[in-house]
Amino acid sequence: MLTGSKTTFKVRQLVPDVKGRMQSHGGLHVRGRDHFGLQCLPGECVLQRAVLVRKKLSAAEGGGWLAGTLFCTHFRVAFVAQDSKKPDDSADPVLFGDHDVALASIEKVVAVGPSRTKLVTPSTSLKFTPEELVVYCRDLRVLCFLFDRLTPETQAVEITYAIAKTYQPMKPGSILSFQNSALGSVEMRQFLSNRRQDCHMNWFETAADWEKELERTRAMGWRVSAVNDRFEMATSLPRFNVVPQKVLDTELKKTFAHFNEGRIPRWCWHHPCGSDLLRMASLQNNIYHEKDDIRNLEAIVFGVQQQCVVVDVAEEMPTPADIQLAHTRLRALCLGDISTNASVPDDRWLSTLESTRWLDHTRCCLKKAAEVACLLRERQLSVILQEPEDRDMNCVVSSLVQVMSDPYCRTMLGFQGLIQKEWVMAGHRFLSRANYHRDSDKEEGPIFLLFLDCVWQLWAQRPSRFQFTGDYLLALHDSAHVPLFSTFLFNCQRERSRRSQRLTQSYTPVDGWSEGPPEEASQHPSDPPFPPVWDWALQYSPRRRACFTQPVTQPILAAPAVLNGNLNANPDNHKLNDAVPGSVFLFSRGSFTSPSHLLPWRSGGGVGSYRKSHRRAPSSESLPGLDRLLKAYSLLEVCRTPSSPHDPQEPLLPLLLGPCVGVWKECYLRGALHAQAWAHPSSTSSPFASASTHHPVDQLAQEVQQLRDKLAQVSFSRAASKTNRQQFRRPEANLNRNASSGTFLFSASRPAQVTPRAIPPTSSLPKAPLPKCPITGPAHRDAGKRTFLFGSTPNGRADLRYTPTPSVRLAKNSGSSLKS
Repeated sequence: MLTGSKTTFKVRQLVPDVKGRMQSHGGLHVRGRDHFGLQCLPGECVLQRAVLVRKKLSAAEGGGWLAGTLFCTHFRVAFVAQDSKKPDDSADPVLFGDHDVALASIEKVVAVGPSRTKLVTPSTSLKFTPEELVVYCRDLRVLCFLFDRLTPETQAVEITYAIAKTYQPMKPGSILSFQNSALGSVEMRQFLSNRRQDCHMNWFETAADWEKELERTRAMGWRVSAVNDRFEMATSLPRFNVVPQKVLDTELKKTFAHFNEGRIPRWCWHHPCGSDLLRMASLQNNIYHEKDDIRNLEAIVFGVQQQCVVVDVAEEMPTPADIQLAHTRLRALCLGDISTNASVPDDRWLSTLESTRWLDHTRCCLKKAAEVACLLRERQLSVILQEPEDRDMNCVVSSLVQVMSDPYCRTMLGFQGLIQKEWVMAGHRFLSRANYHRDSDKEEGPIFLLFLDCVWQLWAQRPSRFQFTGDYLLALHDSAHVPLFSTFLFNCQRERSRRSQRLTQSYTPVDGWSEGPPEEASQHPSDPPFPPVWDWALQYSPRRRACFTQPVTQPILAAPAVLNGNLNANPDNHKLNDAVPGSVFLFSRGSFTSPSHLLPWRSGGGVGSYRKSHRRAPSSESLPGLDRLLKAYSLLEVCRTPSSPHDPQEPLLPLLLGPCVGVWKECYLRGALHAQAWAHPSSTSSPFASASTHHPVDQLAQEVQQLRDKLAQVSFSRAASKTNRQQFRRPEANLNRNASSGTFLFSASRPAQVTPRAIPPTSSLPKAPLPKCPITGPAHRDAGKRTFLFGSTPNGRADLRYTPTPSVRLAKNSGSSLKS
C-alpha cells in the first residue's frame, strides 16, 4: 500500500463490462432525457457518474473551481454544475454542454494520487484511489477534475476507468461506433432529417450558388461549367467549376488530362480592380500538345486577362509533414510530457517555441498570401496558384487572400462560404489530413488548423475589421477534432455525395463505370447521418453562440505605419504600362522570372510539340516593373494619413516583423500542463486555497499590459502639452533605415474616440524598462528571466495601438524574439 493512499485494489475487479452497462441503461431513456441531471441525447447511455466533483475552470471561464457531478456516457464526458437548471426534455438536443468533451477528442487520461501520477489505459490496474482526474484532449484542452473527500471511492475509481476504457482508441474502425453512439438512434436520425441548411449562406453545391458568387464579385467573362457533374473528368474536383466563357465544354474536356489528377485552372475570386484569382495543379509535361489543345490551355490559363502570373506555392510553403511535425512539437510545448508532468522552463519557453517552427509556417503563409493580394490589388491580370496536387497549401493561400482582400469574407456567413468553396468543394483531404482512423500517419497534417491560426493572426491585429470573434475561430478549431461533421469527414465532394446519396455503379462496354441513380437512405439504416459543422445550434448553447459575432461598425482609422527599410510606399507610381499581352511570369521566392519551361508548349522542346504559340512571347521589360510593384508593399500597412478615408479595395495586410505574429493563447495555452498544475490545490482539505494564485504566464501578461498603459500615458501627456490642435506629421517611409536592428516604429496616434484614463504625473511613474517589441505583440523579460510571447490584447482591441512621441526613445531589442 502506498503512503497516503486510501486503499489498494485493481480497477478491473470493480468496473463491470461496458457492453453490459450500456444494455442495462438502454431502457432508462424511454421515459425522458434527464438522467441524474444530465440532458442526454436520444439513445445516449450513462455508463458511470461521480458526485461531489470539482472542475477546474479556465481563465476565460472565470477561474476557480466549479462543484457538480461528473458523467461518462458512451459518447462524451459531461460535467453538470450543482446550480445548473433542470434540463428540458422538449428542447432540441445539443451534442455538447459548456463543460463537455467528446470521447473521440480525448487523447490521454491521467489519474493523480497523493504521491504519484498514473497514465490510465484500458489495461491499467490502479493501486490507489484517484484524487484528481486530468483529461488531455486532441484540441489542446486539458480538463481537470478534483474528487472531494466525500466522493465515494468506488465512484472515483470506476469513472476513471470507464473514461479510459470507452474513449476512442487510436485504431482503424473505432470512429464508427462513436458516430453511431451520437447520431445513430432513431430519434436523432429523425431530428437531423428535419433540419435545414442556412439559406443565407452560400454552400457552393449547385450551379446557382456559383452564379451568385460571380454576381457578387462582378466577375465578367466567366461561366459555370457542369462538365464534371458525374465526377468523370476529375474525381477530386466539384461538380461545377467556373471557367472562361469562350471555352466550350467539348474543348474543356480535352484539357483535364494535361494536369495532375485532372485539376484544371479554375476561377476562385474576382478583385474589384479587375484581376482574377485562379488555382490549378501542376502540368503534365509528358503530354503531347496539339494545336487545338494549346489554344484551349492558354484560354483557361489567361481567362479574361491579357497577362498571367503563376505563383509557385510548393517551393516556399511547408509540406504537410513539416506542419505535422511543428504541430506535434507545439503540443509538447503547451501540454508538456503527459506521463511525467515535465514542462519547459520559463527562461527557455520562447526559444523552444521558435524551434517548433509553427510560427514560421504561419508567417510564411501570411507572407505569401499578402504578396498575392498585392498583385491582385494593383494589376489587371490572372494570378494562378500552382501546387503539384492543388489540395493543400493552395487552399490556405487562396482563402487568406480573400480574407485579406474581401470584407465579405470577414463576416461569419462569408467566412463559412469561403471554407465551403476553397476547402470543402475544392477537395481538401480533410479525412486523410485529420487521420481519424489512424490508418495513414504519413498523410496526417493539420493544414486546416494552420489556416485558422493565420486567420486568428489577422483577427488579433485588426479585430474591428471582422464580424466573427476569436471565440468563433476557437469553436471551429475544436469542432475539427470531432469526427461527426460531414465538413471534415471526407476528402472531396464525390465522397460526400456517395455517402449521402448512396450512388450505385454500373459498367457498360461504351461508357465504362458510371454511377447510377441514388438509392434510398432507408436501405442503410446502420449508417448515421453526418450534419455540417455550420449547424452551430447542434453543438453549442445560445449563450456560447452569442459570443461568435460582434457588431460590424465603420472601421477605425488606423494611424500610418512606418516601414522598415528605405522603401517607397506609394504603389501608384509603379503601375505598369509596358506589359505585353500574352506574357506569362513565374513568381517564386519573392521575384519574377519568365522561364521557358513554365508552359511546356512554349518551350519548343520535344518531338511533336507545338513550337509556336498563338500569343506573343513574354517581354523581359515587364519584369523590373513587376518587381517594383511588389516591393512597393513591404507586407506592412500602406502608409496613409489618419484623416484619409478607408479604401475598401486595400488589402488587410498582416504585420509580420518580429513578435507581431504571436501565440494563439486562448487556444494553445488554455490547457497548458504547467498552468493546470500551478492552479491545483495543495491539498484536498482546502480546495480553494490556491484558486486565486496566478500562473507566471498570466502574471507576465498583466505586467506587460501595465507597462503598455504607462507608455501610452507618457506619450499622450507629452503630446497634450504641445497643443490640442496640432496633428502628428506623417512620418517618412525611410525613418527607420536599419530593418535588421530589431527597432520598430509603430502607428503615430491613438483614435480620437478612445478616452484615455486619468494620467498620473510623469515623475510618479516608476522607471520600468519599455517593451522591446511592437505593442501588437508584447514580449517582456522580468527579473526571473521568464520570457513569453502573446499575440492579442485584452478586450480584443489589438488594433487600437499606442505610439510614443518622437521624443521617446525606444530601447533596442536585445532580448529573445522570433525573427521574421
